[in-house]
Amino acid sequence: MKRELILTCSVLIAVAAMGKPLPNFIVILTDDQGWGTTSITMDPAVPDSKSDFFRTPNLERLAAMGTRFTQGYSAHPNCSPSRAAVLTGRSPAALHFTDICGRNSGGLYVGNKVIPPQHINALPEDDVTLPEIIKKNIPAYKAAHFGKWHVGKVGPSGHGFDTSDGPTGNKEGSVPDNLPDDPKRIFSMTTRANEWMEQRVKAEDPFYLQVSHYATHIKPQSLLETKKRVESRPSGMRHQNTGFGAMIEDMDDGIGQLLAKVKELGISDNTYIFFTADNGSLPTDDPGNINGPVRGSKATVWEGGIRVPFIIAGPGVPSDHVSRVPVVGYDIYPTICDLLGITDLPAEVEGGSIRSVWELDADVVKRLRPELVFHWPHYQHGKNSVPDSTVLLDGYKLHYFWETGKVELYNLKTDLAESKDISQSMPEKAKKLEALLHSHLKEINAQIPELNKDYDPATDPALVKGKKPNDKKKKK
Repeated sequence: MKRELILTCSVLIAVAAMGKPLPNFIVILTDDQGWGTTSITMDPAVPDSKSDFFRTPNLERLAAMGTRFTQGYSAHPNCSPSRAAVLTGRSPAALHFTDICGRNSGGLYVGNKVIPPQHINALPEDDVTLPEIIKKNIPAYKAAHFGKWHVGKVGPSGHGFDTSDGPTGNKEGSVPDNLPDDPKRIFSMTTRANEWMEQRVKAEDPFYLQVSHYATHIKPQSLLETKKRVESRPSGMRHQNTGFGAMIEDMDDGIGQLLAKVKELGISDNTYIFFTADNGSLPTDDPGNINGPVRGSKATVWEGGIRVPFIIAGPGVPSDHVSRVPVVGYDIYPTICDLLGITDLPAEVEGGSIRSVWELDADVVKRLRPELVFHWPHYQHGKNSVPDSTVLLDGYKLHYFWETGKVELYNLKTDLAESKDISQSMPEKAKKLEALLHSHLKEINAQIPELNKDYDPATDPALVKGKKPNDKKKKK
């Protein structure tokens, strides 16, 4: 108890030395929103990183307010693990949270070439979440979570949040009663968030607010007038899906209402806003990949499954700025702690503070390990997804396929679409990265799939259904 009091006092002294009120933090987390789904050119060097059909003017405004990261990554290609990573600062592989809650049996586990490990189905109660560590060090803070939770039956109130919508999942964002006035609960969720912020400002409480949208998860929902507006618009060459377009534009309107409330409350100069997504989008019927000029989609660790929009705005963050430093969802935890002077982070935290990138123009985020690893030891047959883990370092990305032990190597600086495997022409690089991947997974005690000694192609779930697992890019 004495140590906690000393720590709390030291943090308060450090913050007071800044000469400003305690800052507020807003994390906006969207669902299944790929890198190329906005009207922001996420990478000025890649024109197609901007959609040629969907319009997100409020996200454009947020990008103009702050810094966007060309290499922003979700922690995982599926939602529950990514959400847990944001809240704990840990990778899904280390958490053993490598697929969504409750998906632990059936054809995804039986009859395949490898046997996936059994992952956990809830945020570990022993892990200190972001709101918990903030409030532990600075008790004045209040925390709220509105929208999709989907990290276990113990809801936000059991993990440090004072106010929330409870332990919600996908169904709360899909039920028919959302329509016609509240598609994906975008507007009711935003209203609750705005009212809560107003209460905190009146009470002079510093706050951490997480707004976790159900959009843009299937199935598309939107306001009738939005759908009509999008349908009347000329189609793009790459993107034409009016259902997805209307849904993302309604979500953008909700984000705009949140940004307007921050301005109305007069807290813009003292509020950090983080915007990102839990993973890439599912394939659509658009002529081009919904995720942009990248390969793959949700449930794969190709860039289309994990590269997502990532924007930070707030005091001292350069406006309308582009950073090429790779960042990941579990960097948010240590970044906010850094901004508050909290140094006593759990030893398990794997992320690093992004603060030095915008304050000191650092060219890397300092983490426990310099490489980024994305571990997917599972199957998603309907999504052409097989067990595959990747390691990313210095622009090179290596895939290791657990079924065969095969590796593929790509240079993302010259081959964003991961179309040219250079493992044969750069064998030493491939060998070094493969060793690094396996040592990384061993160090964090990641769960590894096992070869199925009784494998029989006649009972392979993917082959029986007529869908062959395919890690190759879908040709348009």
